[in-house]
Amino acid sequence: MIETARVVKVEKNSIVVNVTGTSACSSCAMSGHCAFTSSSKTILPKPKDVEIKEGDYVEFETPKHLSATKVSVLLYGIPLIIIIGGTMVLVAFTKIGNLESLGLSVLGAGIYYWILNWYTKKHEDKYSPYHVRKIEPPENINIERLGDLK
Repeated sequence: MIETARVVKVEKNSIVVNVTGTSACSSCAMSGHCAFTSSSKTILPKPKDVEIKEGDYVEFETPKHLSATKVSVLLYGIPLIIIIGGTMVLVAFTKIGNLESLGLSVLGAGIYYWILNWYTKKHEDKYSPYHVRKIEPPENINIERLGDLK
């Protein structure tokens, strides 16, 4: 999905942007008339080939292979299985107590998160949003209402 964002701050290797809800709102019949303004502060990697400064607008896209379901399973489903399943297996097949089994299972989930963090940092270009291009300010957004998130 392509998102539109206004650059709030430019740092050495990243930019801080206000992400606006244009992709979801542009097809709505009430676009531009409702009181709902969806915006959030997001940190994106700084593009190397385009000069970006505060106040500019950019479009970026999240990788198509990362669906909400896949991310949810990676972040919540697998650790939950490790904690619950690990505790049940350790209690059933070892002489370790309940609390110790739970502690070891939570430790296993922590190791899983560490491996996941290491892998996503190693393959950052594959798993992070990337910029499509710098654009002119969109016409269907009330810029005055957005404000800066600080």
